[in-house]
Amino acid sequence: MDYSPKTFTLPVLNGISATSVEEHLGLYAGYVKNFNAMSALLPEYAKDSEKNAHALSELIRRRSFEFDGMRLHELYFEQLEEGNKPLTAGGPLSAAFEKEYMKVEHVVPYLTAIGMMRGPGWAMMYWDPEGKQFLAGFSGEQHQGHFVTLPIILALDVWEHAYLLDYGASGKQKYIEAFFDNLNWSVCERRFASAQQ
Repeated sequence: MDYSPKTFTLPVLNGISATSVEEHLGLYAGYVKNFNAMSALLPEYAKDSEKNAHALSELIRRRSFEFDGMRLHELYFEQLEEGNKPLTAGGPLSAAFEKEYMKVEHVVPYLTAIGMMRGPGWAMMYWDPEGKQFLAGFSGEQHQGHFVTLPIILALDVWEHAYLLDYGASGKQKYIEAFFDNLNWSVCERRFASAQQ
């Protein structure tokens, strides 16, 4: 099955230019295209997996990178649709943040600190339904470093392509601030509600 790039209805974003968004969406479409192309090659390579062992292993490794790039960008752009919507005070996600982090106000600085780690990658907030707790993490390579099986509540792209055009190589902090200024928390609230079921 071939995947198609999803379309996102994004408003004008504060601090993230239309040009940057356009370039970023193009990169996302590239992940979709590359995943489809690699998937199409697998049956042929698998016919003689011993002969094609090296090529097959590299294809499998890169294919997971493309797939995760596709999926994480879908989560990322979905969070920016409909413009900034604050976290619902006293709502289930807000209450869970309060329980774990003492104050809701601690969550954004915590995720910002994770995003500011050296190197490109993703800062993410997961929910562990079994442990009934949040797990925040950093995936330097988007196909590695994940809390496997856990639903992602929030995905923050901190690869250079997300901020280079607007803020330059040293502008990650300003970009992260812009991301949270534009974040539609209702999307995260819906994800959290789904993770409870």
